[in-house]
Amino acid sequence: MKIINKIAYRSIELIDKYIHKKKIIFYLEKILKKPKYIIDIGAHKGSYTDLFLIFNKNLKLVLFEPNIYLYRKLLKKYKNKKNLKIFNNGIGEKNSKRKFLLNKNSDYISSFSKINNQSNYLFIRNLVLGSLKNKIEEKKVNVKKLDSFQYLKKINIDLIKVDVEGYEEQVIDGGKIILRKTKILLIEFHKDDMYKNFNYKRLHKKILKLGFKLYKTIKFPLMEWEDRIYIR
Repeated sequence: MKIINKIAYRSIELIDKYIHKKKIIFYLEKILKKPKYIIDIGAHKGSYTDLFLIFNKNLKLVLFEPNIYLYRKLLKKYKNKKNLKIFNNGIGEKNSKRKFLLNKNSDYISSFSKINNQSNYLFIRNLVLGSLKNKIEEKKVNVKKLDSFQYLKKINIDLIKVDVEGYEEQVIDGGKIILRKTKILLIEFHKDDMYKNFNYKRLHKKILKLGFKLYKTIKFPLMEWEDRIYIR
């Protein structure tokens, strides 16, 4: 059973790397020309950061990752990259200290959002990963509004990427000033029922109100989530 779970998990990673992310880069290449400044919110293991650096090796990148274990890996991975700033905090609607739920089944779905334990999608995902019970470790993490970073208000931002597992609305609510001067927004949309109080239609409307228009939707194969590219 464990071997099957590892194969399934690895298969998802390969689909993400060689199919899903390649599609995203294909469309970004049409609109993202020699970027100078990118913000990566929910940097995870740096997979998107690596792709962004392809556009410009001298690109200035700001990474936010609330998972302390992944944050340490990012520091080690990019220790020689002077053009990167890495912060161990979450981004949300206000400056506070919040409970971060580290999902030990999969660090891909760790979040500040409350998990819907009745979710059919979560049940299937946990089944694939080898455990029907969510193994959660709670951590208190500093959360900051994106707009509280004053130096970011003084620069032109080419792209902001947001992947925060059901906490996307809060990121948008706390970053309206900076988002209004950002050219491109790459953001994940969950269309499943995994997180409580998450509404992807409401999130879409909030983004449009900031002056963006939807450029492209890239659905992850066989999954109930997608990435969307918005431009202004």
